[in-house]
Amino acid sequence: MLARPSEAGLDFGLAVTPSGCLPRGANLPAAMPADPDRGLSGTGLIGLGIYLAGVVVVPLIAGLLLDRLTHTSPLFLLLGLLVGVSGAGAGLWAQMKRYM
Repeated sequence: MLARPSEAGLDFGLAVTPSGCLPRGANLPAAMPADPDRGLSGTGLIGLGIYLAGVVVVPLIAGLLLDRLTHTSPLFLLLGLLVGVSGAGAGLWAQMKRYM
């Protein structure tokens, strides 16, 4: 078993023994503390991405459907795109405003 990183040829961190356990006396924090100054977490970024995709795609599809019903080819598509991009920008601004 490896007791020290230097014995394993490592210059940093802790060495892990072949059994997969940490050396005797090694402590690891249970979880990283939340730091609100760092910005969005991974799950926050995933949620923001899903929100942005939905805000752009839903009005775009609605515009396509309205164009088919009314036979006005790019009118509602462009209007849906404008609504979607505006909504995405407003949502992104509201989410990022607390970090500025």
